[in-house]
Amino acid sequence: METATQERTSRAFEPAISNGDAAAFSIGVTQRVIGPLTELSMVAAKENVRLAAELQIVALETYHRGYLEVLDSAQRALTYMATSARLVTQAADRLQTAAMDAGRRVRETLETSSGMRETMRR
Repeated sequence: METATQERTSRAFEPAISNGDAAAFSIGVTQRVIGPLTELSMVAAKENVRLAAELQIVALETYHRGYLEVLDSAQRALTYMATSARLVTQAADRLQTAAMDAGRRVRETLETSSGMRETMRR
């Protein structure tokens, strides 16, 4: 039981075989088959090179974006640290001012009290 394709193939070979040009026919068929297969191989090779290049570009872009994100995160962290340091310094300055004010008032109170004691003794 031959399939339709096998029948067509055998019919294609019959005239060539009957003319005695079987070898020439076979070479011609082979050359016609090899041409498209060679073109397909070249297209596949070009596509593989293109794909590799595109994947490399995407990988480099991703690496670059990641690097920029790290730099951005570091910059935000440094900005946060600078703001925190400024706020701590301002708080320390306010505490120092309050402590100096409290010390001045305590000194004034003590000086006033000792002046009142001397007045009371007399």
